[in-house]
Amino acid sequence: MKASLATALVLASALLGGCAHHAAPDFTLTSDTGAPWTLSAQRGEAVAVFFGFTHCDDTCPDTLAKLSTAMRADGASARDAEIAFVTIDPQRDTPAVMHRYIRRFDGPVVGLTGTPAQIAAVMRAYHVWAQKIPDPHGGSNYDEAHSAFTFLIDRNGNMRMIHNDNDSLRDFRTDLAILLR
Repeated sequence: MKASLATALVLASALLGGCAHHAAPDFTLTSDTGAPWTLSAQRGEAVAVFFGFTHCDDTCPDTLAKLSTAMRADGASARDAEIAFVTIDPQRDTPAVMHRYIRRFDGPVVGLTGTPAQIAAVMRAYHVWAQKIPDPHGGSNYDEAHSAFTFLIDRNGNMRMIHNDNDSLRDFRTDLAILLR
């Protein structure tokens, strides 16, 4: 058991330590306004990339609210930082649906969608996991189980920090402040 924990800690340290020096995987998706959005085109501003879906009842809105609050609290303008909310459910999350959803959050949030193949490629690049959960009653509604990581990318396009949905508002604020310096 101790060896497994030690191995996990070493791997996590290597991953997080390596992030400070590696470019975040670039991608292009469709924004909630219908325009192409490319990560590398955001150089000069910090970007928080979060994967989720608009039909989520808890994790996704909570995390987006924390990110929005953290950015507002640090006085980040749309020139300084942006939250990129990447859907894991492109079948339901069209640009129009994403646009209505992100308007609930006060801050520089862009909703990103694309074809299922495009979304799958971005998820693979970021090692994000998602799985449809069928409606237990046999209906057409379904849920999505997914990893809930936020990738903080600096102004130079380097992945610097990774947060999970359990991190506090204070944790997000601290790390966003570092990126905005």
